[in-house]
Amino acid sequence: MASAIWLGSMILSHEQSEEMKRIRHVSDMLSTSHAMLRDRLARRALILDLLTLAFSTWVVALVFVAPNIAERLTPFHWDSTLWLGILSVLTFFATLVQLKTDWKSKSDAHRRTLDLYAGVKREAGYLLAADREDEHAYRRVLARYDMASAVGIKVPEKDFLALKRQHKLKVTLSKHLDEYPSTSLRLFRVKLWFRDNGFRRRQ
Repeated sequence: MASAIWLGSMILSHEQSEEMKRIRHVSDMLSTSHAMLRDRLARRALILDLLTLAFSTWVVALVFVAPNIAERLTPFHWDSTLWLGILSVLTFFATLVQLKTDWKSKSDAHRRTLDLYAGVKREAGYLLAADREDEHAYRRVLARYDMASAVGIKVPEKDFLALKRQHKLKVTLSKHLDEYPSTSLRLFRVKLWFRDNGFRRRQ
């Protein structure tokens, strides 16, 4: 059977081989999606942390410095007491946003889910590339994929299509760079946009 993959003394059927390819493809796409969500949420958490730190430091500076210095630390020639109150409210609000959004924990959850799907993708690739394997390896890939789907954090439905688009673009750009390494990524993205949005060159 030409399309089969040997597994020890058994043969992986065409259907099983296609299932492995599907699992590897889906795991690759979900790895990209979770990596993007991890980075996006980590970036938001960092910005919020820095803002909270900046507001808190400004409040402390206004409280413990001399009145004439406090006036210099107050923008727009506002009253320093009024500005101290505004900064205190902003600090409290930023802290509430941190508690409500919990971007750090969500970023960590996406990181852990990324690790799960990356492992599935790697093992599925090994299995498809090997001439011979054992049945245990095949079952292990299926089990790890099911576990990643069960315990991993889900990709938000509202973000799925945009993340899938980013993954497809990444794959297309990567393949193009293999052949044309000096390509301008920005110009090539523009070319793809025109190609995919009905601006094809007339024959």
